[in-house]
Amino acid sequence: MRKTSNGVVLLFVYVDDIVITGLDPELIKQLQQHLTTSFHMKDLGPLQYFLGLEVQTISACIFLHQHKYTQELIVLAGLQEANSVQTPMEVNVLHHNDEGELLVDSSLYRQLVSSLNYLTITRPDLAFAVQRVSQLMQSPCLPHLAAVQRIIRYLQGTSG
Repeated sequence: MRKTSNGVVLLFVYVDDIVITGLDPELIKQLQQHLTTSFHMKDLGPLQYFLGLEVQTISACIFLHQHKYTQELIVLAGLQEANSVQTPMEVNVLHHNDEGELLVDSSLYRQLVSSLNYLTITRPDLAFAVQRVSQLMQSPCLPHLAAVQRIIRYLQGTSG
């Protein structure tokens, strides 16, 4: 971050992805030129996609969403053809650690829950349900996987 008399310029870096933004176009240009002398860089224009977040600018508003990420999650879960549901959790159902048969391989469960947790950045309506299934990651059972699948089926009907 650098403050100038014209405003602030921010540089975000994650592995090999860089976002440069701010209110001082001259300083942004200088920073790009400086980085180009040390690194192979390509200017992709206005920000559209960064770390699974899709960015849309309409008028003076910026909208973040994860539609593509959501669709990939639905495919990962194998629920493309499943019917959507109206709520992410069943009403008055509490899951416990020792209910049902343990999953033979819990890696898919953990991957789905982690992906759902990342979705809560733009989908706060998922936060409570994802927090509940996150508490069951130690030894997930078949009913816990069904709860995760329900959250994903809810996403099918609300991903847009």
